[in-house]
Amino acid sequence: MKRRLLITLGVLTAVVLLGWATASVDRCGTWTATPPALTHLARGQGDLQVGAAKRQLLPIFPTTVGGYGPRRTTVDSALSPLFARALVLDVGGQRLGVVLLDVLLIPPQLRDAIGKAQAFPTWVIATHTHSGPSGFDPRFASELAALGNYAPADFQVLVDAGREALTAATAAVKPARLEVGQQLVEGVSTPRSGSAVDRRITRVRFDAEAGPVAQLIIAAAHPTLVARRPEGLHPDWPGLLAERLEREQGPITFVLQGAGGNASIDRALLPTPEAAATRLEALVRALPTAAQPAQLDAAWSEVHLGLPRPDARRVVPNALVAAAENALCDDAEDIAVLHALRLGEARFLLVPFEASYAAGLVLEEQSNSTRLISLADGYGGYVETVEAARTGEGEARRQYFAPELLTRLSEAAKLAGEGIR
Repeated sequence: MKRRLLITLGVLTAVVLLGWATASVDRCGTWTATPPALTHLARGQGDLQVGAAKRQLLPIFPTTVGGYGPRRTTVDSALSPLFARALVLDVGGQRLGVVLLDVLLIPPQLRDAIGKAQAFPTWVIATHTHSGPSGFDPRFASELAALGNYAPADFQVLVDAGREALTAATAAVKPARLEVGQQLVEGVSTPRSGSAVDRRITRVRFDAEAGPVAQLIIAAAHPTLVARRPEGLHPDWPGLLAERLEREQGPITFVLQGAGGNASIDRALLPTPEAAATRLEALVRALPTAAQPAQLDAAWSEVHLGLPRPDARRVVPNALVAAAENALCDDAEDIAVLHALRLGEARFLLVPFEASYAAGLVLEEQSNSTRLISLADGYGGYVETVEAARTGEGEARRQYFAPELLTRLSEAAKLAGEGIR
């Protein structure tokens, strides 16, 4: 009996070692980290027209909650509605579409499916709720880490809602005027690493003669106030804030993440999504905005940057580095898409990363932007300052590219910013 047990243990050990050795064989090869290239540039001058709409996301229940690793919860309903929101901007005949989804992240396949065959460039952004839909990212690393098993039907739910919202927003385009405001606020976010956090709230309003049409709200704090194993899907504080601001014919509201890679809601002050939404609603409604010229100058650009080979040394123990890098090489994006947007005096840089506040400030400076917007048109993980990544500080343990990632992104950000000046 003892001999049989020893043989069984020996076989299992051999299988584990063989699996580990197989997974550790380098499949990545050499990645060509190409320099940034400007792939699209549009400029418009004249009257501003804006359309906005939203469509409810109707996941196929029962479904798994997306946002964390195993074990995940299966739910039969949503505790609060989730939406696809769409904005269409037209300046002097040049058009741009923006779609915001109540999801954790935007895989490139989803970005491409929503933007396919559109008559104008369309950017797709995630609110980053950690209690939203799952099953929409076909990449194995994403399935394992956060979003569960991929299902084409779950993917199609998001595609259809995003495209329907964009179609409705296009049909609703009307003359509008632009107002922009930004201020520092206290009592909302707190750093989960480092000593500083992005405490700015930015408000961009689009108002027509008959009333408000849309607004962008940019804040920085992870939407992780909902329990890790909730009883239903939930858009967390960004979704609740948007719904509160949309009441009584309020504007379609797009709640976007700034440089929130190291930011959390201060749970000691705001322990629930409802408390955070209530606090932020009051701050947003009181935030003053300044009118921009009726004849608006606008521009937007797109830059593609070839990313370096993934580097998992800060992410997993040494024994698992090779296997982790193989998994990342199979699934990680090798091209980062960055955008810059200028609307009057407001200038935004959109990146497919979660940037810490310190890294975000570097990107804003390089692109000459007034605000960074994260989680747009893809997902490349976290980005920290080069120094923090080299020393393992801040959010470095979540950055799965080399410490010099920020240097490469800065080059792309500068090019994107130069395009819209």
